[in-house]
Amino acid sequence: MTSHQLQQAAMISLIADAVGYARLSQKTVFDIVIPLLPPQRRGLAEDIQRKLAGDHFISEPFLRDLAALVDFLGREIANGTQQGWIADEHDVNGGRHVRQFSDHAFALIGASDQLIDLHRAISDVLNHAKAERLAETLFAH
Repeated sequence: MTSHQLQQAAMISLIADAVGYARLSQKTVFDIVIPLLPPQRRGLAEDIQRKLAGDHFISEPFLRDLAALVDFLGREIANGTQQGWIADEHDVNGGRHVRQFSDHAFALIGASDQLIDLHRAISDVLNHAKAERLAETLFAH
């Protein structure tokens, strides 16, 4: 196998990972995220869901939109999270901190984690492609 074929195989593998995460995320956005958001806040999630249904989600603009949605979901999760303390006389610290999630926040945690995985997979593809372009430029000189 030539160097070019090895690079191409590595890129195809990264893209395949991103496509797998995209399929899972498309269903998650449709089934969980969109229904749990207020109607006036669904636009970005609906746009992401549409892009995931197509073939144009491996791009920097899509990554920015995805990061914005993950940030928004993080705020929604934080709003549905309560911090507390459980006293325990047998604990050396006198107790422990606990977090309690609303049903809304709990559902969004799994969805957010999945979208973060998708973001990482797409970033890996774009980083690999950029590294190949930079290497070709360096080797040409």
